Amino acid sequence: MKISMLALCGVGAIASSASADFLGWTSNVRSVSGGYLVNVFAVTDNSSDVILNVFGGTPGTANAGFILTNSPGGFLQGAGTQSVFAPSGSQSWTTLDSFLTVGGGFNTTSNAWLGNGGTVGDPPWSVSGPDGPANSFNTPSDPDAGFTNPNTSTIPATAGWFLIGTSSPARSLASLTNRTVSSGAAAASGTFGMMVAQLYVAELDATRIIDWKMGATLKRTDGSTSSGTFQMVIPAPGALALLGIGGLAARRRRA
Repeated sequence: MKISMLALCGVGAIASSASADFLGWTSNVRSVSGGYLVNVFAVTDNSSDVILNVFGGTPGTANAGFILTNSPGGFLQGAGTQSVFAPSGSQSWTTLDSFLTVGGGFNTTSNAWLGNGGTVGDPPWSVSGPDGPANSFNTPSDPDAGFTNPNTSTIPATAGWFLIGTSSPARSLASLTNRTVSSGAAAASGTFGMMVAQLYVAELDATRIIDWKMGATLKRTDGSTSSGTFQMVIPAPGALALLGIGGLAARRRRA
């Protein structure tokens, strides 16, 4: 897998500017058994905003998205119903698992960010299954049927996900104590957000990274929307300081 020179520098980058409320992405990194849990949040300046979707864009265009890692084993999955990228029910960020979500909310009692079981994958997740086309976003491997999900540790290029149902509004990001990299200064200082991903990886440092470039659409209370595409590169906590660039560094890069 090709990792850009930007990844080796471990800095976030804006791929394109967003309008109005959507400020970009911010990441929170926790050291856990077997590696690291990286949680990605869509950041907004309005606590009443809700998120509609995360999108990878159109293949071949400047803003086509991707989510890549060169960590050994790729994005690690849990067992059983957690063996795919769809969140299992109201699965929270306390599980050792990779999942993608829209509109999951926050449990104030346990201080846990939640996934939303109504999240589904966009058409790029379509694969050939045992009974015809299947959505690899939420279809586990079935050895008895001769089906192996090709996306248990990889995310298809330009793939996205959206919500069937009602999304929870943005919540305070004050509970995030390990915000490591953001896509830009606005996202780094943003105070409200919605979790869109948990990525479980074995290694994360100055060279083992997650390269994230995705877009999102947020909806305001008046029905209008704001969207944009942003990029950031996520190393482990402390890796930025070791590289001599420290803190929530961000650098603008032309798309």
